Amino acid sequence: DWSLGYTSVSGAEEICIGGQRLRIISAPVRILDSMKVARPCLLLGWIFLIQGHTDGHMALLHVSTHSLIVGDHCVGQGSAVLDMTAGGNMAEYFKTTYKLMELSPHALIPMHGRVNLWPKYMLCGYLKNRRNRESSILEAIENGAKTLFDIIAYTYADVDRTLWIPAASNVRLHVDHLAQQDKLPKEFSVQKFQRTCGLRFLSRWTLACLRSGFQLKHPKLRTAILLGAVLIAGFAIWYSIRS
Repeated sequence: DWSLGYTSVSGAEEICIGGQRLRIISAPVRILDSMKVARPCLLLGWIFLIQGHTDGHMALLHVSTHSLIVGDHCVGQGSAVLDMTAGGNMAEYFKTTYKLMELSPHALIPMHGRVNLWPKYMLCGYLKNRRNRESSILEAIENGAKTLFDIIAYTYADVDRTLWIPAASNVRLHVDHLAQQDKLPKEFSVQKFQRTCGLRFLSRWTLACLRSGFQLKHPKLRTAILLGAVLIAGFAIWYSIRS
């Protein structure tokens, strides 16, 4: 509803928040009219769009300290899960990561975890991790994997199965990215692959967790794993239906 006092911005505009002036580098979004600069303000930082994790993520580069607030694009430990239900995109994730490196910030401030004082090291690690995962996914497909479960079982064989659920979103986006680059084998059908996601993946994942649980000799640990698998599967099914 454009009658509520919003203005479209695309870059180079300046807004004022709490007496601080912010310059928008790139942001195809809307801002409140009350935030437009109408009085002298100190330049606090630059705002720009960082797509990849979602399609509406924003970052703020603080001018005086050259520190970069990156939202969920970076996390304190491990790497972020791209949210495909909110516009997550692997190609944009790569572009954004390169863009952040070009800014050469002195520090990265994620939404979760500690401040990182070695930004380029962290960002290079993200790029290397995503490239390695994508290569492993392509290798799995070239070796005959055609379903989401089979690709994850190959690519994340050394990862706890409880983490396969969040990994599924990244794998699906990697497959899309490979398709965009025309790297997938001709016999691999993206349409058939997509039909193996959702409940079909969740049912196979649950059975795999149950089988591994039954193989454990320690009864208390086996019970805990089985209950955890059932609870996670139930939540995942609810989330899949809700999304």
